[in-house]
Amino acid sequence: MMLKMLVAGLVLGLALGAGAALPPSCSRPLYCGSDLLHTVQLANIFQDSKTFVDLALNDDEQTILDKFDVLMNETSRQPTREQLQAFVQSNFHNGSELEAWSPPDHAADPAFLAGVRDPALRQFAGDIHAIWPTLGRRIRPEVLAHPDRYSLIPVTHPFIVPGGRFKEIYYWDTYWIIEGLLISGMRDTARGMIENLVELLRAVGHVPNGGRCYYQQRSQPPLLSAMVALYFRETRDVKFLKQNIDALEAEIKYWLDTQAVTFEKDGKKYSLLRYYAPSEGPRPESYSEDYENAQSFDTEERRAQFYLDIKSAAESGWDFSSRWFVGPAGGNAGNLTTVHTSEIIPVDQNAIFANALQNLAMFHAVLMSPRKAAQYAFQAKQWRDAMDQVLWHEQDGIWYDYNHELQQHRRYFYPSNVAPLWMGVVDRRKIRKRAGKILAYLTDSKGLDYPGGVPTSLINSGEQWDFPNAWPPLVSIMVNALEALGSAAARREALAVAQTWVRACHAGFSASRQMFEKYDAEQPGRVGGGGEYTVQTGFGWSNGVVLEFLNKYGQRLTASDPAAVAPAVAPAVPATPAVAAA
Repeated sequence: MMLKMLVAGLVLGLALGAGAALPPSCSRPLYCGSDLLHTVQLANIFQDSKTFVDLALNDDEQTILDKFDVLMNETSRQPTREQLQAFVQSNFHNGSELEAWSPPDHAADPAFLAGVRDPALRQFAGDIHAIWPTLGRRIRPEVLAHPDRYSLIPVTHPFIVPGGRFKEIYYWDTYWIIEGLLISGMRDTARGMIENLVELLRAVGHVPNGGRCYYQQRSQPPLLSAMVALYFRETRDVKFLKQNIDALEAEIKYWLDTQAVTFEKDGKKYSLLRYYAPSEGPRPESYSEDYENAQSFDTEERRAQFYLDIKSAAESGWDFSSRWFVGPAGGNAGNLTTVHTSEIIPVDQNAIFANALQNLAMFHAVLMSPRKAAQYAFQAKQWRDAMDQVLWHEQDGIWYDYNHELQQHRRYFYPSNVAPLWMGVVDRRKIRKRAGKILAYLTDSKGLDYPGGVPTSLINSGEQWDFPNAWPPLVSIMVNALEALGSAAARREALAVAQTWVRACHAGFSASRQMFEKYDAEQPGRVGGGGEYTVQTGFGWSNGVVLEFLNKYGQRLTASDPAAVAPAVAPAVPATPAVAAA
């Protein structure tokens, strides 16, 4: 059903200004590029654009497209909203693609709880551990029997969903979910999650953004090998490594073939990655939003570039953020119409990729393939060196994203700035030399001082990956980066950031009995806001990060500080847009 990713040379050779057509977002016309998609999504029949593309088909795809052509001809291509609603109701239904699944390796009393000293936090950890079965899903048999009737890409193994409107697998979410599952002792579930991603990679040519056909032409931060490393560290499962090493190598090749860009800095050429998702038209799951924003541009060429950059930002996982805005003089002021993701060399993406190369070297050493181990170790060193020369800013003492077209660093606070430390891709000698400067940068930024967690940025743009939102994965990145600095002062700061986060999440959970996908850095426990949809509950990576901190610092963390004023609590759970039932 799914086509292999178009050959990288073809995609990269397309000239937006030369009239050449970009590929569709996926190989399923109904979901990607049809008049049906365009007309229904612009009619705003559903509050959330994702709802329509997640509906199941009552007939085969071509028959429904033919029926829609009849409707368009009968209405002189101007059907009313009511006619479109009737068409959708007649030809689509809530798919019920998934059914509840209780992981058999979920124990009532996991071993890690014994390491959490504070009774209130031990209860909190147990409550989070108890959430995993509520997020367990497996594909219904009818989806496996008729995959052409669904946008969901079937996978073999049951899995943990993030939560809320996100009912399918998402690529980078899975890293922190797996981390939490392994802490909970759920090795089999974690392995199944990885095996599903490998299945998607083999079917699509890379791990897509998520487990839907309309995500076909974009990925997310390449954390697959890091997930395998987490699993292998816990299990020493050499057989699993051997079975999947070819898939990990295929992912490396995909990113090098499609996302690498060569540019010049200070008279020297470098090749690093940037997020790059070229395909035609708006994102199918956010069609009306993208289409409306694109109308601010007066040429089709500029609209095409906007669609490319907005999808590339979605590929980053940071959808959306001032991080991708390129305003006057290259600054990060602006809005979604100033997104220029493909111009930016991101710190975190390249750190993750360097780590993937290191992991491949380690995996091949374990598998007794010394030649390949040496090859990947050499590539990893080359990548680390290029990152350091392009992204490190000596004066400020930190890594920054780099605009390769404007040839300038983007000197703004984002937790992603410290991703090289989190991913272990900085030479120890350089860490010792720079640790003081890096810690000074972080403390001087005041980004670590907020009572509800580390904010995503210090820019209040109204986008969800900006201030005041604090996202669990970014807090995890910051804590691990501080630990990697190695100094006593940095470790104290890491503990303080983890303590702040756990208390904030505990406060929110105590008030609502829910874990949220993001929180408010200014008000401990309060849900975050902004962006294209209401805050979602569940929530996979939020659970994983709290468990990470409780597992790492369980003997030292406390639920409250007797000397502090009681923190604010989360409001009632917000309404979630109508989506197809799980």
